Amino acid sequence: MRQPPPAVVRQALLRPALVRGVQRLSAALGRAGSALQPPQARFLQLTGGVGSIMLMRAAVQTGLVEPLAHGPLTAGAIAAQLGLHADTVHRVLRGLAVYGLTRLDRAGRFSLTKTGRLLLDSHPHTMAGWIRYMTSPMVIEGWSRLPETLRDGRPAFNAATGTTIWEHLAQHPDEEEGFARTMRELTLMAAPLIVAAYPWPEEGTVCDVGGGVGSMLAEVLRARPGLSGLLVDQVGPLGGAGEYLASRGVEGRVTTVEGDLFEGFAASADIYLLKDVLHDWDDEQCARILRTVRAAAPAGARLLVLEWLQEPNRAEFPVSISDIMMLAQTEGRQRSAEEFFALAAPAGFAPGRVVDTGAYGLVELVAV
Repeated sequence: MRQPPPAVVRQALLRPALVRGVQRLSAALGRAGSALQPPQARFLQLTGGVGSIMLMRAAVQTGLVEPLAHGPLTAGAIAAQLGLHADTVHRVLRGLAVYGLTRLDRAGRFSLTKTGRLLLDSHPHTMAGWIRYMTSPMVIEGWSRLPETLRDGRPAFNAATGTTIWEHLAQHPDEEEGFARTMRELTLMAAPLIVAAYPWPEEGTVCDVGGGVGSMLAEVLRARPGLSGLLVDQVGPLGGAGEYLASRGVEGRVTTVEGDLFEGFAASADIYLLKDVLHDWDDEQCARILRTVRAAAPAGARLLVLEWLQEPNRAEFPVSISDIMMLAQTEGRQRSAEEFFALAAPAGFAPGRVVDTGAYGLVELVAV
């Protein structure tokens, strides 16, 4: 594997360090601010979380903030455009201002903050799909059953619905498409940091396993024009891959391969990617997935596990909350690099490097 120039490596290391530093400084300032509040005031602030996310849900479900894309407007003007109730529009937009998503001036006009603009469906890094997903009935139902999960350890969503989240999504194509779109949005946010942090080869083949339409794979290929790609997934997700890969300008460099995380696939490559896959499954299922990848991989190939890394005795946002999300929605959990190494060894992988990309942890496993 040819290594990139030292300057490129230094840049890749500095960017994640800067991002992580900002994240930790922000967390420290938040803790300091909380410590200065009376406990009751802090408690009220925490319990207001349902208000912030439901206000955002109302905004994206009705298109409430879309008229603000081009500048400030009064609630009356927005209501007239959208056929909504003017007084309620004012109150909801004022509520969003409390959370720093809108601004309200003394003339009664609302505008979007930089963060609030992420609620726009037209924003290049829109988070509207994430809000729709996080406030969907299937997510809320899983979270509501956490008391039962505390008693028996069973996945909350399974207990609430009598089915797994994957079976539920397969039975509800609209929700499945929304979920997939949200995952693409989040991948595109993290991809530049992931691409910058790892010494990708100039030539060879990268295989994205369970990669959907290829959002992560496409960004790697765009950064390394000499690489080709293999995209492994089931028929449904692969159906939209051609159009998506064409939109990113890499369609001629990717071969799609129908396969299954548990049953197997035929795809020989130099590097394999598993992004946000293993956190959905318990240890036994993860071991099966790792064996499946190893069966396809030649000796010496590298498997890159891209996940938020959770150290057992460290509480940190967002990974520790994502871990509870896995408990509420799936059969999985967030893990540490050492836990991934332990799972991968029986499957035929030796431990490699661990890279903090600033967005995800990158755990390298080498096929032996």
